[in-house]
Amino acid sequence: MKHIEKYIGIAMLLFAIGFNLWIYRLEPTAKLDPNDNTFQFALVDRTNQIWDFAVKKCSSNYLTFGFCHLSLLVDHWVPNWAQGYNLPYYYSHIPQIIIVALWRLFHIGTLFQFYHVIIYLLLSLFPLSLFLALRIIGVSWISAGFGALIASQLSTDGLYGLDPASFIWRGYGLSSQLFAMVFLPIAIAYAVRGKVIPAILTLAATTAGHLGIGMIAFLSTAVILLGHLGNLGNLSNLKINLKKLLIIYGGVFLLLGYWIFPILLGGNYHNISVWDGIWKFDSFGYREVLKNLFNGDLFDFGRLPILTALAFVGFFAALQRMNQESGITPAPAGGARPGNYEKNEDHDSLFTIHNSYFPFSLLFIFWILLYFGRTTWGGLVDFIPGMSEFHLSRFIVGVHVAGLFLIPIGFSWMMDKLGMSISYIVDRKKTSSPHIPYTNPHIRLLITGIVLVILLPAIYGQTLRYSSHNDFLINRANENYAKDKSDIDALFTILNSQFTIRPGRIFAGRGGGWGKDFRIAETPIYIHLSTYGIPIILWLPETWSPNSDTEQYFSESNPAHYRLYNVRYVVTPTNLDKQYIQAFWKLVESGKNWKLYSVIPAQAGIGSGPTQTEIPDQVGNDNTFGYITTGNRPAIVSSSKTDYRSLIRLWMHSDFPSQGLYPELTFDTRYPKNTGLPNFRMLDEVTYKVPDDSLHNLFAEMPRYLGDLSLGNLRITSQKTQADMVFTASVEVPTGCTECLVILRQSFHPSWRATIDGKRAPTFAVFPFYTAVKLEIAGTHEVVFSYQPSRIKVLLFVLSLITLIILCFFQRRMRF
Repeated sequence: MKHIEKYIGIAMLLFAIGFNLWIYRLEPTAKLDPNDNTFQFALVDRTNQIWDFAVKKCSSNYLTFGFCHLSLLVDHWVPNWAQGYNLPYYYSHIPQIIIVALWRLFHIGTLFQFYHVIIYLLLSLFPLSLFLALRIIGVSWISAGFGALIASQLSTDGLYGLDPASFIWRGYGLSSQLFAMVFLPIAIAYAVRGKVIPAILTLAATTAGHLGIGMIAFLSTAVILLGHLGNLGNLSNLKINLKKLLIIYGGVFLLLGYWIFPILLGGNYHNISVWDGIWKFDSFGYREVLKNLFNGDLFDFGRLPILTALAFVGFFAALQRMNQESGITPAPAGGARPGNYEKNEDHDSLFTIHNSYFPFSLLFIFWILLYFGRTTWGGLVDFIPGMSEFHLSRFIVGVHVAGLFLIPIGFSWMMDKLGMSISYIVDRKKTSSPHIPYTNPHIRLLITGIVLVILLPAIYGQTLRYSSHNDFLINRANENYAKDKSDIDALFTILNSQFTIRPGRIFAGRGGGWGKDFRIAETPIYIHLSTYGIPIILWLPETWSPNSDTEQYFSESNPAHYRLYNVRYVVTPTNLDKQYIQAFWKLVESGKNWKLYSVIPAQAGIGSGPTQTEIPDQVGNDNTFGYITTGNRPAIVSSSKTDYRSLIRLWMHSDFPSQGLYPELTFDTRYPKNTGLPNFRMLDEVTYKVPDDSLHNLFAEMPRYLGDLSLGNLRITSQKTQADMVFTASVEVPTGCTECLVILRQSFHPSWRATIDGKRAPTFAVFPFYTAVKLEIAGTHEVVFSYQPSRIKVLLFVLSLITLIILCFFQRRMRF
C-alpha cells in the first residue's frame, strides 16, 4: 500500500505541473510586457551588455579574467531610469546572471524569449518545490501530492503574494520574487528538519532571488528553530537550536556578505520614495488583515474559502504536536502497530519528538501578526533589523508560505479522521480492540479520491477563469504589437544611430500626462524604450535612485531642465496636441505612430550661464548638453537622505542651474561650520540651520548660494562614453578657478571613481544628486569617471566563493 500511495502522490505532482504547463502555455509567446517584467527584463538585458563590456575590460589579464568578469556582473551601473543607479549593488542580480549565462550557452531564441521561457518554467514547476518541502518535513506521499495540487492555486485581490496573479502576464510580473519563491518552501523545510548545510544553501538561494523574500525566510527560520522551545519535551534543545540558528545565519551571511554588507554600508544612497504608497511600508492593519483572512480573501479570493478552511484545520491539527507522519496514527502502548502505521526512520531530525508540525502553526500566527504592519504596531516593528525601510505589505508572502504547509497538513488530518471513523464502522470486527484507532488504507484512499473530486473543480475553477482572460490579453497584445513592430523598430534604429553621436536621455511623456496613452500595443512607449536600454526620464519602475523623487519636478516647458538632465530627444505620438510641442524641439524623423524631436539649446535660449559657453564640435555638440558638464560649487549643504527634496525643487526652478551653480550635498552631520564655503544643514524638509545657529524656513527665506569665491569658465572640448560605465572628457580650465567642478550627470554613489590626468580624485555629490570632482589647476585635463565595484565588495565576494566551495566540499563531513 505504501508504494501505491507513493505512485498516487507522484501522479498528483505530475498533474499539478502538467496543468500549469498547459494553462500558462501562452506566457512564453508574449512579445512585450505591460507590468514589472519590463523592469526585470531590462536588468537581464543590461547584464547581457555588461557581459560584453566585461570581456573587453578584463581581457588584458588572463589570471584574473574570470573574477574581474564576475565582479562586474554582480555590480554595475544601470542607466535606464532616474539618472542611473547601481541596481545590482542593492537588488538581486544572480537570476539575471544565470539567465544570460544559460542563454549565451544554449542560444535558444532571443534573450527576451528565453527570459520568458525561464519564468514560465519556474511558475509551472513550483508544485515540485512545495512537494519536496512537504516530503522533507515528513508528510505522506498523498499529502505532499495534495500540496502540489494547491501550490499554484492561491488567489488574492492583487496582494503581491505567492498567487499566480503576481507572476503571469495580466498580473504584476514579479519574476524576481518567483526566483526566490521556488526555494522558499524548501529552505523552511530544511530548517524544520535541522539540516544545516541544505538550509544554508536554500536560504541563500532564496535571498539571492529576492532580498525581501529572503528576509521573510530569515525570520521564518528563527521562528521555526526558537519556536520549538515552547514545545513540551524540547526545552533541553535550547542550546543546540540556538547553535543551529547561528550557524545557518552565519553561513548565509558568508555566502551573500558581498551583497548584504555593502547594502548596509551604502544605505544613505538608497532612496525611500514619497511616491511609494504608504500602505506598502505600513501594511493594512489588523482590521483589514483579519477581515480578509476570515472572508477567505487571503487564500480564496473569488471562490469558496476552501483553502482558507483547510489552513485553519491544519493550524489546529498542528497545535496537537503530532509525533507521526501526516495521516498516520501513533503506535499504541505495547508496541502494536495496527493499520498503516509506519516508523519514521530519520533519526537525524532536529527534534526529539519527530515530525512535529507545531512550528507551522506558530509561523502562521507570527506572519499574520507581522502582516498587521506598522499600521497596528507602530514603531515596534522597527526593532526587527531591516524593517524600517521594508515594504511590510509583502508579509503576505509569509502568510502564504505558512498556509501552504498547513493546508496539506489540514487535508491529511481531515482524511485521517474521516478514514478512521469509516474504517471503525466498516471493519470494526477486524481489530482485536475497539479502543485502538484504526484506518483501513483502502477506505482512506477511496475517501481521499472522493474529496479531491469534490474540492478540485471548485479550487481550479478560479484559476481557469483568470487564466482564460490572461490568454485573451496576450493574444490581443501580440496582434497589436505585430501591427506596429516595424514602426517601433525603426524608432529604435534611429535612436541608436543618434546616440552614437549625441548620447542623451529621452522624454516620451509621463504617466500622468500625454505619455499615458502613447503606447505600443498595451505598453506605454516610455516603458518599452527603457526596457531595451534607452535612458528615460519620468518613469520610475524603481524609486531607489536618490534622483527618483526630485526628477519628478521636471517641467517639459522649461528648457533649462532638459539641459540639467541631458534630455536631448523627445518622442511623441503623431497626433500630440500643439500646446504640448515646445519651441525648442526640432523634428528629426516621423513614423506611423511617433515623432522624434531633438532639443536645440541655442534656440531655447539656454546655455548662457558663466560656465556654459557653447562650443560646437564636429558633431554639433555643445557644453550645455552631454553626460559631463561643468559648474561651480558655491556652497555645501548637509542633509539626511529624506530632507533634501524641497531644497532641490526650489533650486531646480531658480536661475542657479542656468548660472552653473551646483552646491555640494553631503550627509555629513558636522555642518554647519564657521569656516570654508557658505554652508547650512537641513534639519527637516523645510528648516535649515546656518553657522550662527539661527534657524530659517526654506519657503520663507531661500538660501543664498553665492559666496565670496571666484567663478571660472571651464570649457569641455570633447567627451565620450563607453557602455555607460566609463565617461571621459577633455576640459580646459582657466586661471583663478577656485571652486570649479566637472560634473557627471549620473546619480552619485561612492562606487563612481574619478581620475584627472590619470590620478585619482575624490568625488562628491552635487545638486540634484550628481557626481562631481573639483578641478582647479589651469590648463587642459582629461577627466575620467568610471564605475567600479567597491573594494570591500570585491574582498567579500572572494570570501563568498571560498565559503561556497567549503560548504559543498565538506557537506557530508559537517556534524549538522
